[in-house]
Amino acid sequence: MLQSLRPETQSILAEVERVTGRPVQFLRDDSLVPLSTMVTARHGAPFHILRHRPSNEPLDYFVAYQAGFVLRLYGNAPAERVDFAATGAGPALLKTALLGSSVFVKQDDPALDPFVEMVHHWALMQLRSLPVGMRVDTWLAREYPGLKDLQTKGIGVLQQQNAAILSQRFGNLTVPPHLLGTCAAHAVFADRLTGGESFAVPYTAMGLIDGGHELLQIWDRIAHDSAHDRALVDAWGERLGMQDWYRWIQFEP
Repeated sequence: MLQSLRPETQSILAEVERVTGRPVQFLRDDSLVPLSTMVTARHGAPFHILRHRPSNEPLDYFVAYQAGFVLRLYGNAPAERVDFAATGAGPALLKTALLGSSVFVKQDDPALDPFVEMVHHWALMQLRSLPVGMRVDTWLAREYPGLKDLQTKGIGVLQQQNAAILSQRFGNLTVPPHLLGTCAAHAVFADRLTGGESFAVPYTAMGLIDGGHELLQIWDRIAHDSAHDRALVDAWGERLGMQDWYRWIQFEP
């Protein structure tokens, strides 16, 4: 796997090993929804695990993107490295909001709990990954222009996955519009980074783009170094009303 990657990607992986003291091991996973995910080595594990889905497209961008999260984590002093954990409060808060919404009808009762579980997991994943991932993408575009073609394709894939949530519904239940601000912000950012203008179109059409612009303004305002990643996620979490859904815990290597 490593030999098939571009020199830029191999150099990023080498930097991960240098900074963390552990290499990256690749694990094929046909069941993955995204093309790749990274499990950072913890509790003395001898390597980081990058799970990847088989694809006809080169995986360099997705490998580099996942590695960027590890480098940002280790860019902080050991005492400042943290993990993101659910508090358990989110589902009850989300359920209360959905029950009080104008779209909920009694016939949706059987679908409510599984829908809450799905949205809760999705929203936390978006909050943790998108704002910091946008930092990673900015770094890749600046430092590794040789990956630009793959980055542009990869961002398009991520945008397709984000946009799929717009049509997600259980009965009459849909994702609360304010939570879709994360996807809208990422779409506006992606258009800005790639020089396009199409990614934001569906969010504009659905009246969601203002929430995206608000989150992107927060993203622009907060310092871009890794020491401020936690503050960035917290600022988005507060804007989305999710500050009680999660907590930070000490990262244990």
